[in-house]
Amino acid sequence: MATVTYDHVTKRFGEFVAVNDLNLAVRDSEFLVLVGPSGCGKTTALRMLAGLEEQTTGDIRIGERVVNDVPPKDRDIAMVFQNYALYPHMSVYDNIAFGLKLRGMPKQEIDRRVNEVGKMLGIGQLLKRKPKELSGGQRQRVAVGRAIAREPAVFLMDEPLSNLDAKLRIQTRAMLQQLHQRIRRTTIYVTHDQVEAMTMGDRIAVMNDGKLQQLDTPETLHERPANLFVAGFIGSPSMNFFPAKVTGSNGQVVADAGFFKAPLSGKAAEAVGRDVILGIRPEDINDMATERQDGQLPLDAKVEVVEFLGNELQLLLSADTTNFIARVGTQTQTKPGQTLRVGLNLKKLHVFDKQTEAALR
Repeated sequence: MATVTYDHVTKRFGEFVAVNDLNLAVRDSEFLVLVGPSGCGKTTALRMLAGLEEQTTGDIRIGERVVNDVPPKDRDIAMVFQNYALYPHMSVYDNIAFGLKLRGMPKQEIDRRVNEVGKMLGIGQLLKRKPKELSGGQRQRVAVGRAIAREPAVFLMDEPLSNLDAKLRIQTRAMLQQLHQRIRRTTIYVTHDQVEAMTMGDRIAVMNDGKLQQLDTPETLHERPANLFVAGFIGSPSMNFFPAKVTGSNGQVVADAGFFKAPLSGKAAEAVGRDVILGIRPEDINDMATERQDGQLPLDAKVEVVEFLGNELQLLLSADTTNFIARVGTQTQTKPGQTLRVGLNLKKLHVFDKQTEAALR
């Protein structure tokens, strides 16, 4: 097991900056998720750690060792790829054992590790099959098993669930979490799926345009996003945003969004005269007829769409030509075309500077 450190790491492809001055410290035994949209630099950051790409500037350390010039095979890492990368002519047993054989490991130790991994992942009965005889989920388990058998210091996973269907993704996601709890190896997991990131990571590093936007626990990212990008990227459905102007003085400062005015306090109240973006998550917009009204800013909205999701309703609402989404309980009685009085939970209101996009806390 080991820590991983990116120290002012930059990667350029010609004039294009794929990773821009990345500073990131991954703790020993931590499951860290790198998340962001396509092209944000997360896979490039992983490939530099693996030694498949050479950084332009900066240092990468595994434990206390700088690995800038260390060949991939000597970095004590194992990587699980998106496309499984299994040898089609080999059995499951031989796919898992292949890397161990290359290292000259005794046959008895290879056999012990392969069978132990097979039992751990629930594929012990599949060891004699070829990859073509396996389902997608089984192939992914073989790819994970090949990495585990190496017993590396660090696991690297590059979108390993993206080829699976929705149900299988949930099952395999749970399997990976249970596996990490058992083996407690430092793991860096790359995905563009924020639901995967929120459910799997001890901490999450959010990237965009090659830059690290925020590094924190899933709870903090959700409740206290550092900027407008993180606020909009984390959470499903996305946070609602409303442009507003900060006005007032003498302790009576409000953000005027046109069809509602929200009282401000703290650092946000110091932004008098500035343009801001107000943000609130769909689950923090309540039906005033079914929820307590304490701390709620009432607002009349027209119901455009009602989506029944089993345990809740997802409503597309509109007010003053602005559309926004609310998630309410199934006890709410409404249908498209009706007017619904909703309440914005002021304790959950986020304020961002329009120019810098930084959160005003």
